[in-house]
Amino acid sequence: MRSRIFFWSVAAFWVVMSYLLWRSEVGGHSVFGSALPPASVWEKILTAPDNSKLDIYDHDVKTGFGSWTAGAADSPLLNGRILTSEYHPGVVAAKPSGYSLNFEGSLLYKGTNHVRYLVSFALDTNKVWKEFHFHASTRPRTFDLLASADQQKLFLTVDDGISPWERNWTFAELRDPQALMGEVGGAFALGVLSVNQSLPGVAGQGIQWEAHEDHLKIGGVKMRAYRLDAYILGQKVEIFVSLVGEILQVSLPRSISLRNQAINPIAH
Repeated sequence: MRSRIFFWSVAAFWVVMSYLLWRSEVGGHSVFGSALPPASVWEKILTAPDNSKLDIYDHDVKTGFGSWTAGAADSPLLNGRILTSEYHPGVVAAKPSGYSLNFEGSLLYKGTNHVRYLVSFALDTNKVWKEFHFHASTRPRTFDLLASADQQKLFLTVDDGISPWERNWTFAELRDPQALMGEVGGAFALGVLSVNQSLPGVAGQGIQWEAHEDHLKIGGVKMRAYRLDAYILGQKVEIFVSLVGEILQVSLPRSISLRNQAINPIAH
């Protein structure tokens, strides 16, 4: 009789403790797959404590790499003061004047040419974009595209090492695709129009983002993460973000993907 009482006491204790453990791990979080406000996930991305080192893949072939940096525009991480005597971690920082998103690295083009690139966004305190800059270089050529929300203009500079070429357009002119194609050519004009349409979508402005609780499978382990989904120019984009805002994986059209080096099992 005593052995039965002991057995059922232990069983009841195990059930109760298992329930309490499950509630502490799951009960405090939203249910798997449940929707989240996209702005809350973007806030984590913009204030992530660490950079994200990403490898770029075309299908499963590595074609490049990049470093993703996000944060307050006045943060020591972004302005370089983190390694200088100007940085005092004990001092309370002033309210940031905005935010910055940067992605830079190297890409293998046509199997032989290494292209250095930089994609940079400057945002105001309301997370609305102020400036966009795209730079690409493969010796001796350089290509710079700059968009300014204040000036409502798009600036282009192309330098082949012999005769630089510059041009700028107002945003109103960019709404006339036929005129733009006639001036700079169809393929490039489509690219410029795509940039112009995508700019309002930074950090959730304009583009309809959706966010959910999810898991990202790393090898045989599932890692809790946030998932952002959107359709940009009719193509689906999917971003997995860690719980602290680090970029884990990005899936782009045509089987292009970006994978965090720290968790990518086939990175190196």
